[in-house]
Amino acid sequence: MRRHMGIGATVATLAITTMLVGGLIAVPGSVTGWAAAPATFIWGKSGEADTLDSPISTSGETYAVTTQIFNALVRMKPGGTDIEPDLATSWSVSSDGLTWTFKLRQGVTFQDGTPWNAAAAKFNVDRWADAKNPLHTVPQGFVYEYWNDFMAPSFQEARVVDPYTLQFVLTKPNAPLIYNLSIIAFSFTSPAALQQYGAVGSGQHPVGTGPFKFVEWAHNDHITLEANPSFFRTGLPKLQRVIMRVMPDNAARFLALKAGEIQAMELPNPDDVKAAAADPNLAVIYRPPFNTGWLRFNMNDTQWQDKRVREAVALAINRKAIVDALYGGYGIVADQHMPPGMWGRANVSGYPYNPAMAKQLLAEAGYPNGFSFDFWYLPIARAYFPNGKDIGTAIANDLGQVGIRAQLMTEDWTTYGHDRNTNKFQMFMIGWSGDDGDPDDWLGFFFPRYDATNAYLSYNNPAVFDLVNRAKVVSGQAARAQLYAQAETMILNDYRDVPIAHSRVPLLLRKNVDGLVGQPNGSEYMETVSLH
Repeated sequence: MRRHMGIGATVATLAITTMLVGGLIAVPGSVTGWAAAPATFIWGKSGEADTLDSPISTSGETYAVTTQIFNALVRMKPGGTDIEPDLATSWSVSSDGLTWTFKLRQGVTFQDGTPWNAAAAKFNVDRWADAKNPLHTVPQGFVYEYWNDFMAPSFQEARVVDPYTLQFVLTKPNAPLIYNLSIIAFSFTSPAALQQYGAVGSGQHPVGTGPFKFVEWAHNDHITLEANPSFFRTGLPKLQRVIMRVMPDNAARFLALKAGEIQAMELPNPDDVKAAAADPNLAVIYRPPFNTGWLRFNMNDTQWQDKRVREAVALAINRKAIVDALYGGYGIVADQHMPPGMWGRANVSGYPYNPAMAKQLLAEAGYPNGFSFDFWYLPIARAYFPNGKDIGTAIANDLGQVGIRAQLMTEDWTTYGHDRNTNKFQMFMIGWSGDDGDPDDWLGFFFPRYDATNAYLSYNNPAVFDLVNRAKVVSGQAARAQLYAQAETMILNDYRDVPIAHSRVPLLLRKNVDGLVGQPNGSEYMETVSLH
């Protein structure tokens, strides 16, 4: 999603881009770079979007942008995971769980003037669902991952009942459906824009119904959005313009914030959070702790197919010391994939730190002198790994104490995201900021099936898949929670992954920013933001 660029190169590119777009923002000639117009909000983000076509992305860097451009049928309430209406005003499900009926918001238009109605909704759903649809084609390396995992196994068809009533007809019940539909991957694009730009081009020319309209994308640099005057929420947005500025270096983002070149930033270094709290010009707010970072083994690699070797890695890592040292006081040692507060969690205590047992397991597995392998760390800051290189280095140091020699590797974020879906990585850092309040978003997404060509899906346990799939169709939260807890317990007993940490995520902003609410899924609604 990005390439490394020095600050000087970044500013030079920005200055040229600004001249080309005719003064959308003011950029002084000095290398200090950016300055905001009175109603321009500049957000310092940690990485680049991979596309602006939400249905084919799983990237939080994409969603931070597309949340401002698009709407779905429902969405999470600001600051929480409860569901509220978005492009649908109400919904119901038949007694057999096979037909979901949505009443759609009337009087809404896409940003190009195309009407929003049931026909437009079905146009989008047919694109996602039908591989033979001409608009289903996507750029190389992308798939409709959310649709394939969350909807495709139960979906039969979308029906237009009347101009403002849409139905989803299913082949089997889909208990988490209403939560999953709040994910911005299920947002709606103007049918006219899809036809004009095609499925491949729409990722560069997004047209939704949201509070901000797309203006330009200077890749690896910034994305500019402008207010949508026809947005359906009265009085919103409050800003004239939002600029999403890509600044991969955490420290550089903080310096830009202090200088007033940006108004807010995500994923700061822990020491910078303390500095911001003491700065009279800055403020600190938090996203709820709704994330987890973990290490994932490529179990298609023969080196990791012995459970004792995976367990040795888990026992060799002093996760508490890493969290205490590198999470700035807002990290929590993870004992499983889902964060605290989610229903459906397993009743477990987590993997202990026991390097002596790790050495013993290695010897029993035939590695008395340890072994070497490539360990891929995240190239950008994430909520659950605020500094991938530092955390990866600490993990590698722990592994080295028991004879496991980890060679640290990384690559740009877009390539990293694609390569995790191959067998290139032996072990890698990965994680998740939850999309919604249903456990299916965690276990259903990360444990849907086995794929012999894919490190990400290299765990082959049909019993786990069966539990997760049963939890999708069972009615009643208690029954579903029990199935998810059973599945998670099995996954942990197999040492499929090594959970590392959850984190309460700080956002730093200048004192003149009002209305910014930390969102659990990491995609804030910027329609409510104003500057004073």
